[in-house]
Amino acid sequence: MNVHTDLVLKAQVRLMSHNERILTGEEGLWVYRTLFAARPHTHAYKLAYVLRELSETSPRVARLPKARQALLEEARTVSARIPADAPAYQRRMWDHSIAQLREIERRLGQAVQ
Repeated sequence: MNVHTDLVLKAQVRLMSHNERILTGEEGLWVYRTLFAARPHTHAYKLAYVLRELSETSPRVARLPKARQALLEEARTVSARIPADAPAYQRRMWDHSIAQLREIERRLGQAVQ
């Protein structure tokens, strides 16, 4: 995928200026999507984490089940790009959270497929 170098640099600068382990929320989504496009194996875990978090907590998708489902589908797709030599907690990220996601979807009246 061809990624604009200036956008990648801007995302890297924003990430380096962040003091927490993972940049979350809408800003984290932009940063990790941008960096994932440039280096998928490096940023797959954090992008999947942010996508999953937004599907659970974002007020923007609270009443939009199709938008929430799209975030979850993207998280599943991104999770497949986590490298085999990544730490176990990264490789099993999706497996460990699927029960929690199903519970959230059950409460919201939508079944995760």
